[in-house]
Amino acid sequence: MPDEGRDRAAPHLRELALFLSVHLDRAPGVLWPEHDNPAFRADGDGGRAGGRDGAGDGSAGGGGAGGEGGVRPAQLARFTGGLAALTGLSVRLERLERSAAAPAGAAADSGPAGSAGTGEAGGREHLLIHQIAGAGTWRLAGPGEDGLPASFQCRLLPGEVLYVPARWSRRAECTPRARYAVITLRSRAD
Repeated sequence: MPDEGRDRAAPHLRELALFLSVHLDRAPGVLWPEHDNPAFRADGDGGRAGGRDGAGDGSAGGGGAGGEGGVRPAQLARFTGGLAALTGLSVRLERLERSAAAPAGAAADSGPAGSAGTGEAGGREHLLIHQIAGAGTWRLAGPGEDGLPASFQCRLLPGEVLYVPARWSRRAECTPRARYAVITLRSRAD
C-alpha cells in the first residue's frame, strides 16, 4: 500500500502493521498497543477490555451492543479489511475463546500455529492472539530464525496482542473468564 494510504489508516492499524513488519516470518512478539482496537472492546470499560490490570471479570460485551464476547462485528470487518489492505495478507477472525468455566491455570488453547485449531502440524497461517479480558500466560515453541529449536513465554493482559509465527506450537493458561480472539494471517498466494 502506498505511504499516503498508510498515513490515512486508523492508528491501531498502523501500529499493528508496523509490528507485523518487524515480526512476520521471523519470531514471536508481543504488542503493547498505544491505541485501542475498537473491534475488541467490552462495553462500558472506558477503552481497554477489562482494564489494564487484567482484573476484568469478562462480564461486559457478551452479546448486545458489544457483540459476541466483546467483539463488535462492524468494527471487526473494518479491522480485518484495513489490516489486509496495509499488509497484503488475508486476515480473518478464526474464533473467540473464553475460559469462563475453566479454573485458573487451566489450559485454554493449544496446538500448532497455522492449524487454526485443527491439530495439523506445519500450517502456513500465522496467528494474532488479541487478549480481550482477563489474562493468559502463553508458551510457544518452534524453529528460531537460525533454524534451531526456540521457545517464547509471555503473559497477555487485556488489549495486548501476541504474534505466533507459522509452524510454532502454542499453549495457554488463562485466568477464569478470560477472553481472547484468534486471528489468522495468510499470504494471499496460499
